[in-house]
Amino acid sequence: MTGFDGVRRWPAGVFAAGEALFGLLTAAWRTGALTDDQDEDAAAYLQTLAAPLTRSAPDTEPAPRTADGAAAPGAGPDTAAPQAVPGEGREPAPGRSDPQVRALGCLLEYASHRARTTGAMPQEVLDTVAGALAAYGGQEAVTTVIGVHLPALHRHAPAFAAAHRALYSLTPGRPSPAASWLHWGDPDSLLLAALDRAELLAALRAGVPGTVERVAAALLDDPAFPGDLALWWAELAECSGGGAAVSRVLEAIAARTTRAGSPPGPAERARVEAAVALWRAALAAPALPAGALAGTGAFVDAAVEEDVWFELVSASAEHSPGLTDADLVAERAAAHPGRTEALLLAAALVAQEHDSGGSAAVRRHARALLDAADALPGNRSPDGLPELREALINAGDVGAAARGCPLPPGRAAEAGPRHAAPGGVRPPPGAAALPGSPRGCRRSAP
Repeated sequence: MTGFDGVRRWPAGVFAAGEALFGLLTAAWRTGALTDDQDEDAAAYLQTLAAPLTRSAPDTEPAPRTADGAAAPGAGPDTAAPQAVPGEGREPAPGRSDPQVRALGCLLEYASHRARTTGAMPQEVLDTVAGALAAYGGQEAVTTVIGVHLPALHRHAPAFAAAHRALYSLTPGRPSPAASWLHWGDPDSLLLAALDRAELLAALRAGVPGTVERVAAALLDDPAFPGDLALWWAELAECSGGGAAVSRVLEAIAARTTRAGSPPGPAERARVEAAVALWRAALAAPALPAGALAGTGAFVDAAVEEDVWFELVSASAEHSPGLTDADLVAERAAAHPGRTEALLLAAALVAQEHDSGGSAAVRRHARALLDAADALPGNRSPDGLPELREALINAGDVGAAARGCPLPPGRAAEAGPRHAAPGGVRPPPGAAALPGSPRGCRRSAP
């Protein structure tokens, strides 16, 4: 039935009964609860129900006309604007809950069940999928129901999938089974590798929903799937939006890396090793734009060994000032007052700008680190104290200077924020240690 607004609707009772049937059949095929005869009867009913999706619907757009309202030359009553994508622009468009669409999804569940039990998908189901692609391949409801089952089609019907490249197409802003799989489906590195590399990279840059998450999961499961990792990162960063895309993927990888404190089983260790390899490859990628490594700050609570973490995060902070979770990075560094790299990392973070109040939190953790390092016995005080103290003074922390030595006359007013080079802080030219002063105090040479 069609409502007053032209939208096709089904009576509530029919809709509820259909939903119950589709749910029962899906559960039965996933558990193998039906006999062969029952399978075939149910599939035949679903074929009949899904058949309208395989027939092109007439376009409802009016025939083109000239500016004075007359019919355009060559425009007859059946003339319609050409469609770039099958089914695009047709009304009423099928919805995800339409019985025809639900029947198509149920048929794909049946085909997956048959592939598990017999090794092949039924040809009549593949013909229905091909017809739906040809007639309604531009409608999101149809591409979604096919896309969710794209991994099964890719594995169990490779010849069919290879002959219908529209299944794998990725054009930002345009529905396709591959785009729907990226948004709704389960991670699958084999399917991801089958997508066009240039289209996948473009989808990552454009922020196509789900793409970053699927790629991050696939990279952790199989870091070798894109080939040379450093080259892959460099290719991703090449075009407009590429640097931000690299950062988003790295952040998503960090979010899926084993957390510190998790049980250190073989699978967890392998995941951390894969994450470290991906991080190193990004650092090694040539000509990444500034900011591309900002997402590596999210590795702050990953179960990466301290020496490795300090090495990689310090290099990332130098390359891309403004790390994600910079305050948490500074907090992790502050737990190691005896490590030179902790003080140098904190000094670099203090010298950089951070969003959403992050700068104040970074300075707070850096000051705690400075005080803890200053309190160590003299022979245990690490290098890096002068750089951290200078960074805090530059950021306006007068107390950082007073903690180690008094400021020279007239310098107190100058201890406000000053610009420092991103990526780290260096003592001013000509600076020399004050004789007899605690470590880290400096004065200008005459």
